[in-house]
Amino acid sequence: MSKRPRFSGPFVFLVELRVWGFKMAYLVLARKYRPAMLSELVGQEHIARALCNAIEMKRVPHALLFCGARGTGKTSTARIVAKMLNCVNGPTPTPCGVCAPCREIASSTCIDVHELDAASNRGIDEIRELRSGVGYSPVRDRHKIYIIDEAHMLTNEAANAFLKTLEEPPAHVTFILATTDPQRLPITIRSRCQRYDFRRVKAGDIVKLLAKICESEGVIAELEALYLVAREGDGSLRDSLSVLDQVIAFGGANLVGDEVAGLLGVADRNRTHALMQALLGRDAKRAIESVAAAHDHGMDLKTFARTMAMESRDLLVARLTGANARDLVDRAETELEQLQAMARDVPTAELERLAHVLLELAEQVARAGHPRLTLELGMVRLCRAAALIDVADLAVRVESLLAGGRGLPPARNPQQTPQGAPPKPPTPGALPSPGGLPSPGGLPPPPGLARTQPLTPPRPPQPLPEPASAVAPPAPQPLPARQPRALDDATLLAWAAAIRDAGKSTVATLIDRALTSFDGTTVTLRFGTEFLSSSAREADSLDAMQAGATRVLGDVRVEVGPPDARASQESLSGRRQREKSTSRSDREAALRDDSRVQMVVEAFQGEITHVSVDEASL
Repeated sequence: MSKRPRFSGPFVFLVELRVWGFKMAYLVLARKYRPAMLSELVGQEHIARALCNAIEMKRVPHALLFCGARGTGKTSTARIVAKMLNCVNGPTPTPCGVCAPCREIASSTCIDVHELDAASNRGIDEIRELRSGVGYSPVRDRHKIYIIDEAHMLTNEAANAFLKTLEEPPAHVTFILATTDPQRLPITIRSRCQRYDFRRVKAGDIVKLLAKICESEGVIAELEALYLVAREGDGSLRDSLSVLDQVIAFGGANLVGDEVAGLLGVADRNRTHALMQALLGRDAKRAIESVAAAHDHGMDLKTFARTMAMESRDLLVARLTGANARDLVDRAETELEQLQAMARDVPTAELERLAHVLLELAEQVARAGHPRLTLELGMVRLCRAAALIDVADLAVRVESLLAGGRGLPPARNPQQTPQGAPPKPPTPGALPSPGGLPSPGGLPPPPGLARTQPLTPPRPPQPLPEPASAVAPPAPQPLPARQPRALDDATLLAWAAAIRDAGKSTVATLIDRALTSFDGTTVTLRFGTEFLSSSAREADSLDAMQAGATRVLGDVRVEVGPPDARASQESLSGRRQREKSTSRSDREAALRDDSRVQMVVEAFQGEITHVSVDEASL
């Protein structure tokens, strides 16, 4: 047996492990293409100009506050500022990037540049340690720089302990604070820093950078695919680069728009375009089919609803801004032209309502237990919604109605009295117009201008006798012997008034609801229900009715007979209700047939769905 060399096994294993680690090492695009100069910042030209001028004029503050959304370049800019201050050629707005300080700052290994994560080092002990190190001079470089990321995560105690050091640090110390939520920082911290606000990066700028990176990486990408990546990044350059990493791993060296949309789970343009056309055309069948196709394709309906809301927003902006839409809509040129063509013939009010409803629908779908049903019902509701009329058009129609027209645009009346000529006599039967002259064509003025003129000739009121308290009771008249008859309405009203004067208002209402029969000595009352009959037979009720009858009719006796169904229709109360119902029907018919009402319906192309009559006028 041959002798093995000593430590050969572990040595071979270590070599293989290091080779494997070297082969698998990969630097993500967000780190590989991190900006190293201010000129490489994307969408932050105002920040680059201000910092370059501060370096050239030697007016660099001791504390900087970088605010903005995630992935907009705050930490990268802080490292660039550190290189500008500590470069061997500096302070300079264009650090060389090859000297030891520049290389070490870029790799986060510089001993004089300290990067602190306030999310994990947020207590007062960490700030005390920072304060103790501030007093020492830099080991090698010109400045000692502290970069505090997520500064809003510092506790109140730590922020208070940091105030004095932040306000008056040594001359060789520079603080750079970065935060995504500056409002959570105490005002005492913000007032001690020079603030720079980083903007969200526009989709067009992100697409340009992504195209350059794809070219450097040897990837062929469609412009639509890059716009989808940029929109998914939502103004964050780092997020966009991370998404680009993902789609390159999925699509390889050729990125196609439909495949990228499928990977990201967003609705591709063909689906959203087809559904938007169905909504604008009020085609409920096509709209439901589009939702079903998206669901069958495996698309997340919550994302689909959110995408449709953004589509309606872009459509509205494209209609309102015209040629300037490319600055406000993150779309390729061809897509923007399609949006403008789609919105050209649609009223702005309709697009505004569409965007508003789709936004509410997206929120409902996000919370719904049955997203597909909620989305489909919303699409049907949009397709069946009544068309909106432009306010200006309504104003023209109203003005035409006020002028006595038929709701059409005002035109010169050929029969208008010429200037200086005597006015024509009013047409017989025409109601006076608001200005004192008769309405054109003998039509009465619109309803809103002549409230004093009734729409139909008023029905002459039926005279009712005064109550018994004001009129003396009628004297008993001799009646034919034993010939029963019903009491007249005047006698019933006087009887009820006498009972009401005695403080028995509830009993008085029974008289109105009874059929009466009087034979000269006895008044018999019959009610429509057994309940009313039993109520009238109670001792208190009978005594009150007997006392009232004696006052009005003299020496008579009151009794309650068996129930009679005719009482609900033939009693005083029943006849009143029947007359009131008939009067209401007549008034409703008169209002529907009124020429002024018909003129308004014709002007607004509407229909009468309900007529309301004032009950007090009946």
